[in-house]
Amino acid sequence: MEGTSVSRRDFLRGAGVVGAAAGALALAGTAGAPAPATAAEGEGAVPAIAQLANETAWIPVQKAACPGPRGPIAFVADAIPADQIAATEDHDIIVVGAGIGGLMASLKAADEGADVVCIEKMTFGRACFEAFGAVNAKCQEGLDIQPQLLLDEIYRSAYWRIRPEPVHAYVRRSGEATDFWQAMLDKGSNGFVISHVQEFPSTCGMPCLTDLIPTELGFGSSPCLPPDAGIRPGYAGMYVCMEMQEVASQYDNLDIRFETPGVQLMREGSGPVTGVIARSADGSYVQLNARKGVILATGGYDANPALMEAWCRPEDYASSSWWNPGWGTTGDGHLMGIQVGAQMDPCPQPVMNFRWGSPDSFYDSRAWGAISIAILVNGDGNRFVREDLPFQPVSNAQNAQPDYGANCWAVFDETMMGGMDDAAVEDYAGRGWLFEGATPEELAAACGMNPEGLSATIGRYNEFFKKGIDEDFDRDLSAAVPFTGKRYFALTTNSCVLATVGGLTIDGNAQVLDTENKPIGGLYATGNVSGGFFAGNYPRHIPGTSIGRAVTFGYVAAEHAMKGE
Repeated sequence: MEGTSVSRRDFLRGAGVVGAAAGALALAGTAGAPAPATAAEGEGAVPAIAQLANETAWIPVQKAACPGPRGPIAFVADAIPADQIAATEDHDIIVVGAGIGGLMASLKAADEGADVVCIEKMTFGRACFEAFGAVNAKCQEGLDIQPQLLLDEIYRSAYWRIRPEPVHAYVRRSGEATDFWQAMLDKGSNGFVISHVQEFPSTCGMPCLTDLIPTELGFGSSPCLPPDAGIRPGYAGMYVCMEMQEVASQYDNLDIRFETPGVQLMREGSGPVTGVIARSADGSYVQLNARKGVILATGGYDANPALMEAWCRPEDYASSSWWNPGWGTTGDGHLMGIQVGAQMDPCPQPVMNFRWGSPDSFYDSRAWGAISIAILVNGDGNRFVREDLPFQPVSNAQNAQPDYGANCWAVFDETMMGGMDDAAVEDYAGRGWLFEGATPEELAAACGMNPEGLSATIGRYNEFFKKGIDEDFDRDLSAAVPFTGKRYFALTTNSCVLATVGGLTIDGNAQVLDTENKPIGGLYATGNVSGGFFAGNYPRHIPGTSIGRAVTFGYVAAEHAMKGE
């Protein structure tokens, strides 16, 4: 069974970080561990099978190669000699990462009067999704948002495997953080406006377990967006981050430095974190001392295949594509935190997976109508999920199919095409993604599916419309249609990785906790480098908790670091 678990040194070698301090990472088991000894016979002897069951090196753990992007890893495991540090600077707050959480932390700290440096390893910052969640912001006045329902739904979605402090802080402070965000955007030149996003009634509860919790916000009312952008332009988050960079330039006490990755935290023994060692654009090291705190905002590790393989379920990535506008998310903050004694969410950690993945990335809008009405089938031609569930549950169900969902299809006919015209059909077919047939059997033969299985599935599905109920998955048939056309299509589909959402354990002040559950002085985390919020799954049916917590805890971390309370 050698190779079923990963030693600390093997793991670090795979991640490109050999030489981390002893105890920096702790993974269960040791590769090549000796076989358990046979129990001695006699009174009180432990049966051999009990020893085998408790020897983790013998547990058959599935592994799979991660096909995702390989971004530039910044973390340095070995101690950096003093003679390699070309400069030393003293500041109040050091923020590591210029995504939405890092920019929020930087602006809040600067607005509180701090001397702030925000370092970012990429050339032009990062982006975020176009919508997020919050509770009782000014722009939500008049909405019936019941905080206890949101709290319960977050707990339920994590199956109560999370601590309440971060969730309570998000629900209690996200509205305040959103109001501050709007005040910052008001200083920009483009007029971004945060406004309520109307959600479908079945959004929460997947569906019908819980009434709609109207917490989703976005930028659809912003006059700077094109008139035809609608409430989900898909790229607003990128421009919002650019706007925040512009606002940051108005603060003389805030310096954002690109191409300047944080590589290592500074901590002596059990004392506080006192700063960050960064690498400047010219390759030299600079020591950035922080009088009040370091805020990690480095994002997840979806662009680090070694960490994906070590910390995530193989089904969550093995047959997926990636939708990631920047490949800076390589787990630098996770590794820096662990190196100085931080606690991290248990493994396997959750991955934000969405349906509608194409072999390249994410299907464009021409396919959305068809996919929404289509049935989803595996290589045997069998349905495997209620197709009108939110993105993440459908993705999870697909990943549970044979070969991690590698041979799954959205099947529809000419009456279900939505916005997919003949040009789109020709485009997708030319890429080898779309197949067509005059009958279900002909379609299945064209794309390598089981013909008898697909024919039986379509026939059974059509019978459900006569009965008025989906007896297999309880899909809402009022928003679906039976197969009645003479042209049948199969569009290959897979899950699409957006982000990892497991990270360093934090408390309600965004302070990073050590392995004894005590705050590490001077160290904070926000966004996807932070943990304690999700367990095993990203609950996409709850509006915007990923971006929402990044906004909230960037704000909370900066305030706590400045005030110490």
